[in-house]
Amino acid sequence: MVGPVVLQAFRDALPDEARPLVDDSVGTALGEMIAAARAAHPAIATDDVALARFVGVRLGDAKDLAAALRAFPAGDLLLACGCAAGDREAQEAFDHILDEVDAAAIAVRAPADTVDEVKQMLRTQLLVAREDRPPAIAGYAGRGSLRAWLRITATRELVRQIKKQLRDVPLEQAILDQPGEGDPVLERLKAQYRAEFAAALGEALIDLDPRERTLLRLSVLDQLGIDEIGAIYAVHRATAARWLVKARSSLVEQTQKRLAGRLNLDEGEITSVIRMIQSKLDVSVERLIDEAERKS
Repeated sequence: MVGPVVLQAFRDALPDEARPLVDDSVGTALGEMIAAARAAHPAIATDDVALARFVGVRLGDAKDLAAALRAFPAGDLLLACGCAAGDREAQEAFDHILDEVDAAAIAVRAPADTVDEVKQMLRTQLLVAREDRPPAIAGYAGRGSLRAWLRITATRELVRQIKKQLRDVPLEQAILDQPGEGDPVLERLKAQYRAEFAAALGEALIDLDPRERTLLRLSVLDQLGIDEIGAIYAVHRATAARWLVKARSSLVEQTQKRLAGRLNLDEGEITSVIRMIQSKLDVSVERLIDEAERKS
């Protein structure tokens, strides 16, 4: 059981309709939760009144307050409460779970410099208050572990940064800069007609819709697989595969048409051109379809 001041702070933080539900069993559950939180982070100095208020705000429309209190991740709530209040020990403890950014980066294949940038960005956003808002860690609701919450937050920010960077990279240059896999005809064509290839690819890319261009950037430049692309768009992997197949096929077809109009190439050279474009797009239509059907 907690003292009357702590219990009153908790009650005041609840929605109006939940305040009459506070009884001795709720006081006991709150005391147990605070004790568990202190055991998890004994160095965090945030007082019990602040923690009780922080927890009460997050109970929302819970009908059984005692059960909800016992289900909360007590240590994580104290850590978040301390961070939001600027407690140095809490913020140092938070630094130890920033490795969730690394885990999120592996899932979306973010480059190392982006990972470092996002870590610094998140630490600032989550732990530093502004005049117009508290630290963003105050948005942690305690409905799961703080690590899981941070990983979701990091994944969203990493994907946002990846998309931002991809908008600035010329995709046609990235495709043409890849090696030609030892094909002498292809290498000669690339050397002789590079400007025409780049122009044809660029025009074909412009004709794609914005989503198709983004899909190709995620696949070619960042080398994301179907699962990662599906996660970014919140669709099933089979849907992402169909979108990517269509984008790749459209780019190959439109580039071929433009090159045929620009260059006087024989049938064998046109075949090499098509092979170059398909190989540089990395995954064939057949392979994508097979993979989607195997795992759908």
